[in-house]
Amino acid sequence: MVSSSGVDSVKLHCTVPTWCSSSDTCLDLHDLHDLRSRALIFIHDLTASLRTSGISASYRLAPCNSSLCVVCPLSSKRDVNKVKMAAFRAVQHAKHLEREKVLLVDLEDGPALIIT
Repeated sequence: MVSSSGVDSVKLHCTVPTWCSSSDTCLDLHDLHDLRSRALIFIHDLTASLRTSGISASYRLAPCNSSLCVVCPLSSKRDVNKVKMAAFRAVQHAKHLEREKVLLVDLEDGPALIIT
Protein backbone atom coordinates (compact mmCIF):
# COMPACT_ATOMS: atom_id res chain seq x y z
CA MET A 1 0.00 0.00 0.00
CA VAL A 2 2.89 2.33 0.77
CA SER A 3 4.64 1.68 -2.54
CA SER A 4 1.42 2.19 -4.53
CA SER A 5 0.74 5.52 -2.82
CA GLY A 6 3.68 7.13 -4.61
CA VAL A 7 5.62 8.24 -1.54
CA ASP A 8 9.40 7.91 -1.50
CA SER A 9 9.85 7.74 2.29
CA VAL A 10 7.86 6.46 5.23
CA LYS A 11 8.25 6.37 8.99
CA LEU A 12 6.45 3.54 10.76
CA HIS A 13 4.99 3.73 14.24
CA CYS A 14 5.34 0.33 15.94
CA THR A 15 3.91 -0.54 19.34
CA VAL A 16 5.78 -3.22 21.27
CA PRO A 17 4.07 -4.94 24.21
CA THR A 18 5.85 -4.53 27.54
CA TRP A 19 3.22 -6.25 29.65
CA CYS A 20 -0.23 -7.62 29.14
CA SER A 21 -2.73 -9.44 31.23
CA SER A 22 -3.77 -12.90 30.13
CA SER A 23 -5.66 -12.83 26.83
CA ASP A 24 -6.53 -15.16 23.97
CA THR A 25 -3.30 -14.31 22.18
CA CYS A 26 -0.89 -13.81 25.09
CA LEU A 27 -1.13 -16.16 28.05
CA ASP A 28 2.18 -15.67 29.88
CA LEU A 29 5.61 -14.00 29.70
CA HIS A 30 6.86 -16.60 27.21
CA ASP A 31 4.05 -15.67 24.82
CA LEU A 32 4.82 -12.00 25.36
CA HIS A 33 8.51 -12.54 24.58
CA ASP A 34 7.59 -14.57 21.48
CA LEU A 35 5.23 -11.82 20.27
CA ARG A 36 7.86 -9.12 20.74
CA SER A 37 10.47 -11.22 18.92
CA ARG A 38 8.15 -11.95 15.98
CA ALA A 39 7.07 -8.31 15.78
CA LEU A 40 10.64 -6.99 15.72
CA ILE A 41 11.66 -9.48 13.03
CA PHE A 42 8.56 -8.53 11.01
CA ILE A 43 9.33 -4.80 11.33
CA HIS A 44 12.95 -5.29 10.24
CA ASP A 45 11.85 -7.41 7.26
CA LEU A 46 9.17 -4.88 6.32
CA THR A 47 11.58 -1.93 6.36
CA ALA A 48 14.15 -3.96 4.37
CA SER A 49 11.48 -4.81 1.79
CA LEU A 50 10.42 -1.17 1.50
CA ARG A 51 14.05 -0.07 1.09
CA THR A 52 14.54 -2.70 -1.62
CA SER A 53 11.52 -1.19 -3.40
CA GLY A 54 13.22 2.21 -3.37
CA ILE A 55 11.29 3.65 -0.43
CA SER A 56 13.30 5.16 2.40
CA ALA A 57 11.85 3.48 5.50
CA SER A 58 12.46 3.97 9.19
CA TYR A 59 10.49 3.12 12.31
CA ARG A 60 9.83 4.24 15.86
CA LEU A 61 9.23 1.70 18.60
CA ALA A 62 6.76 2.62 21.33
CA PRO A 63 6.13 0.52 24.46
CA CYS A 64 2.51 -0.48 24.94
CA ASN A 65 0.53 -2.35 27.62
CA SER A 66 -1.29 -4.61 25.22
CA SER A 67 -1.09 -8.10 23.78
CA LEU A 68 -0.95 -6.64 20.24
CA CYS A 69 1.66 -4.96 18.10
CA VAL A 70 0.41 -2.19 15.84
CA VAL A 71 2.44 -1.05 12.81
CA CYS A 72 1.27 1.96 10.82
CA PRO A 73 2.70 4.76 8.71
CA LEU A 74 3.22 7.86 10.78
CA SER A 75 2.47 11.30 9.42
CA SER A 76 2.34 14.72 10.96
CA LYS A 77 -1.47 14.67 10.97
CA ARG A 78 -1.81 11.20 12.54
CA ASP A 79 -2.42 11.19 16.29
CA VAL A 80 -0.67 8.13 17.75
CA ASN A 81 -3.17 7.71 20.60
CA LYS A 82 -6.09 7.78 18.15
CA VAL A 83 -4.32 5.19 16.00
CA LYS A 84 -3.86 2.84 18.97
CA MET A 85 -7.48 3.19 20.08
CA ALA A 86 -8.77 2.67 16.53
CA ALA A 87 -6.57 -0.43 16.16
CA PHE A 88 -7.88 -1.92 19.39
CA ARG A 89 -11.48 -1.23 18.29
CA ALA A 90 -10.75 -2.93 14.96
CA VAL A 91 -9.42 -6.00 16.74
CA GLN A 92 -12.44 -6.12 19.04
CA HIS A 93 -14.68 -6.16 15.95
CA ALA A 94 -12.68 -8.96 14.34
CA LYS A 95 -14.67 -12.15 14.47
CA HIS A 96 -11.80 -14.58 14.88
CA LEU A 97 -8.54 -13.41 16.45
CA GLU A 98 -5.79 -16.01 16.45
CA ARG A 99 -2.22 -16.07 17.66
CA GLU A 100 0.65 -15.56 15.24
CA LYS A 101 -1.37 -13.67 12.63
CA VAL A 102 -0.95 -10.32 10.91
CA LEU A 103 -4.15 -8.42 10.21
CA LEU A 104 -4.43 -5.50 7.80
CA VAL A 105 -7.07 -3.07 9.04
CA ASP A 106 -8.26 0.20 7.60
CA LEU A 107 -8.41 2.71 10.43
CA GLU A 108 -10.20 6.04 10.30
CA ASP A 109 -7.13 7.85 8.97
CA GLY A 110 -5.20 5.11 7.16
CA PRO A 111 -4.06 1.50 7.19
CA ALA A 112 -2.39 -0.41 10.01
CA LEU A 113 -1.00 -3.89 10.55
CA ILE A 114 -1.88 -5.68 13.77
CA ILE A 115 0.41 -8.51 14.86
CA THR A 116 -1.01 -11.05 17.32
